[in-house]
Amino acid sequence: MRYSALILLGLVSMQPGAAALAGDTGAVRILTNPGDAELSVDGQVKGRSPSSAQETFLIHLTPGEHLVKASKANFGPAERKVIVAADTDQTVKLDLPPGIALVNIPGGCFQMGSPPDEPERDADEDPQHEVCIKPFALGKYEVTFADWDACVADGGCSTNPSDQGWGRGKRPVINVSWNDMQEYIRWLNKATGSSGFRLPSEAEWEYAARAGTTTPFSTGDCIDSSLANYDGTFEFAKCSIKEGVNLGKTAEVGSYPPNPWGLYDILGNVNELVADCWEQGYEGAPTDGSPRTDGNCTRHVVRGGSWFGFANFARSAWRCRSGAPHFSHRILGFRVAYAP
Repeated sequence: MRYSALILLGLVSMQPGAAALAGDTGAVRILTNPGDAELSVDGQVKGRSPSSAQETFLIHLTPGEHLVKASKANFGPAERKVIVAADTDQTVKLDLPPGIALVNIPGGCFQMGSPPDEPERDADEDPQHEVCIKPFALGKYEVTFADWDACVADGGCSTNPSDQGWGRGKRPVINVSWNDMQEYIRWLNKATGSSGFRLPSEAEWEYAARAGTTTPFSTGDCIDSSLANYDGTFEFAKCSIKEGVNLGKTAEVGSYPPNPWGLYDILGNVNELVADCWEQGYEGAPTDGSPRTDGNCTRHVVRGGSWFGFANFARSAWRCRSGAPHFSHRILGFRVAYAP
């Protein structure tokens, strides 16, 4: 149930020039989903909504029409016109839509998988083959704890995952399973009035990660730990180690430079689950960018490498399989795709 109980807080603000007597004003109680949003009335900031889903912000307003707005980082704004009369009491609920930043990915064809001479490649990246992708949109960032916690607060997600003590907010959500991710996507579509959010296919993911490049990384033949969050203390092929940093945990999304198409942390930070069922190689795989659904669907494909992995795992072609649909881990996260 979405925020049905209301508890009055003693938060009272008067507009400049408003009458001091309660009888000359109307009471407006403001409730936001999620909580802790900045509230403004007629363009003037009045405070923040309570963080609890069961409390309201009380303000007395003079009779007439007022514009109430709520805003919060990582969410779209919400506003409503309110007609106030003297000696009245009303509750206004403002739902802030999830602010999922998307990057438009152009359609095109590419060679999926790795060539035989790519250093440290794996056999499951064979055979390299052409795939043609239709235009779609992909999350600019990995789904964050802030994104996930809004789903939990709204009753759309049943799992409240641990952050390992590293912090929530803009860090990518971890310790969520394939099943949990499906709950989030269902909630996201409902919250935005859409049906187009989903996990990307493996082909879409690699196409976007490569961003037109054919080298092991979108950064070229080499990568270093100033460009992505991975265990940089181990050398990749013949590439020298520039910094050799190993954070040993996730970083806030957007902490590293984006790839050429504007996607952040698509290599490193957390492994990203995609829509495909696992198969050991690409024999018989779709060539139109759609997800594979005829493999081992008790396991799904993981892409991108993580804070825990070596540079080899951050290659654009690297792939691995996840645990069962209920499996979760501190190195595992996801980003969403969108196609109307």
